Amino acid sequence: MSLPATAGAPTRPVYIAGIGHCSARGLDAESAATAILAGDHACTRRELLGARHPWFALPLAEADWTARARAAVQAVGSQLTAGLAPERVARLPLFIGSSSLQAGAIETAARQRGRVDMPPDAAAFAADIAAWLGVAGTPWTFSTSCTSGVAALDAARTLIAAGLLDEALVLGFEFANDTTLAGFAGLGILAETPEADGLVLGEAIAGVLLSAAPQAGWRIAACRLGVDGHAATAPAPDGKVIEAIIAAALADAGLAPQDIDLIKPHRGRLASTDEAEAAALARLFGTRHLPEIALKRQLGHTLGASGPAELTALLAMLDHPAGRARHGTPQRLLLDLIGFGGSIAALVVTRSSEPAQAVA
Repeated sequence: MSLPATAGAPTRPVYIAGIGHCSARGLDAESAATAILAGDHACTRRELLGARHPWFALPLAEADWTARARAAVQAVGSQLTAGLAPERVARLPLFIGSSSLQAGAIETAARQRGRVDMPPDAAAFAADIAAWLGVAGTPWTFSTSCTSGVAALDAARTLIAAGLLDEALVLGFEFANDTTLAGFAGLGILAETPEADGLVLGEAIAGVLLSAAPQAGWRIAACRLGVDGHAATAPAPDGKVIEAIIAAALADAGLAPQDIDLIKPHRGRLASTDEAEAAALARLFGTRHLPEIALKRQLGHTLGASGPAELTALLAMLDHPAGRARHGTPQRLLLDLIGFGGSIAALVVTRSSEPAQAVA
């Protein structure tokens, strides 16, 4: 379960100063938003042990695993740090989340050497990412299944709100690897076709630049993480833990359920998860018809990247002319994520009309 808020804890507002996105729908958030709003949900296939699974691949030319990862990281990094001096980028605290980290690189090396060699330093790949971005410090790394990227965001936001940091770079990523795909295939929960029930996995990397300096655009109003210990692969059917975590996030944001204008549900296309989430939302929002934007059909289930990937795609969609025409200008958003191992995350994002200020 989620813990209660700490009484008297500092709560500086935390703003989104920049977004970066790379997914099957595009190499930046605007391209992805345009494609999603146009109805694009095409995917490819990834072969494993004679089966060809639906798969959302990054649209990159690089074939080598490490080269693809570097290209994706640097593409998103350039979006997030556009206009920042290199020395400022070097000082940025970096928070990263992923459920598989460098699994694909380990597999590639094993095929070349004929054996599996685990890296002597589990944090080595995080250091590589920092180097590719031009960040000099040691990154914080989070791996909490599908909520990994949101866990990284929550840590960064908490430290900024407490006055311990003024800004931070947050990334969530998942890159292709057979280990993850085989694990879900072994559980029998992968979709046979893109339209069928079941998970359709994919790659993505996305992130946000968070800042204590007021920004026009969006603010992280609250983030709550928790654990549903019902089962390793599904939340409790009644959805009560999901409900409690969302309710706690709303309370932290100073909002009631009726204040939310739009929800981005988890909607992973697994009956056990979707039904629990539906039960939780029904108790929270009652019979009110709350507008929803679900994104896994367009992006795939990108696991540890799904929080940042879906957040950045959603914000870009709502700021897109076609998105405003279709969805209006919602002011208060709720994002829900449900991960394997019982991890649950709820994120509340609100519009900010503050004039932009630079970090001192």
